[in-house]
Amino acid sequence: MKLKRGFTLIEILVTISIIGLLTMIGVTNFRVANQKARDGRRQGDLEQIKAALELYRTDEAEYLGSITAGEAIQSPTDTVYMNEVPDDPLSTQDYYYTSDGDTYMLCAALELDLSGACGGASCGTGVTCNYQVTNPL
Repeated sequence: MKLKRGFTLIEILVTISIIGLLTMIGVTNFRVANQKARDGRRQGDLEQIKAALELYRTDEAEYLGSITAGEAIQSPTDTVYMNEVPDDPLSTQDYYYTSDGDTYMLCAALELDLSGACGGASCGTGVTCNYQVTNPL
């Protein structure tokens, strides 16, 4: 009697299923890690912008009326507070800034937080902001 060596069809299917499941879990974790990293960058960007705005207000006695991604935050006397205002890591989203000179609101759309903390402000086409930084009282 000759012995057959090798794997049965069931063993191969079970192995492929386990590998597929582990791959799916890994891809999902990788995607969430990327979203967390982008959210962390957004929060850091807004804190840096906030620091520049506070320095500007200390010197100029008011907040800027507007800021634009890619441009510097600087005073009328050319004192530079931030060389370049950062842009959202996703090209489809923007940071939202509004100011009346005495107060400001700076918002971003986080991917993993859907709290809606910015009162419905738009952070890009079809994107609602949900993370807010305001001036200290």
